[in-house]
Amino acid sequence: MSPLSNKKPIFVLSFAVLSLAALGVLIWMLYQKISEVSAVVAEAEAKMAFLEKSEREFSVAESGVKDYEKEINLLESAFLNESKFVDFLKLLEGMSKKSGVGFSAKSAKIPAAKGEEAALSFELSGDFGSVVNFIALLDKIPYSGIAESVNVAPKTTRINYLIFNFDL
Repeated sequence: MSPLSNKKPIFVLSFAVLSLAALGVLIWMLYQKISEVSAVVAEAEAKMAFLEKSEREFSVAESGVKDYEKEINLLESAFLNESKFVDFLKLLEGMSKKSGVGFSAKSAKIPAAKGEEAALSFELSGDFGSVVNFIALLDKIPYSGIAESVNVAPKTTRINYLIFNFDL
């Protein structure tokens, strides 16, 4: 018997053990890669589910806005804007002509944002009955506001006015 033939089973056994170890390492590495890919897929599925849920909620909200579009337009029309302010001034000028008083706007503050208030100061000149008639006509206009202060002075050579500070 040759010395090499005695060692053949040891080489075969060593090769088999190394092959199994290498196969085990490859299987373990494959398992790790599969785990990583599974985690990425699970995360992507969770994000997709979240996006689908958000899309459904958005669709519901969008249909809600469409359902209440008429009410929203009504609310938006209730806020004062520049054109409505001009319409209000034209209405006051028309009322002054109707009641026979002189109308002069002194200052105006138009709101820049929806939360701000509008303010208007104007002067009326004329006899007391005409001024009272103008004030009575204020009750008939389609606007609401608060007369913050009213100053009445008798007609003299220089003073003939009534000033309203009207906050809309």
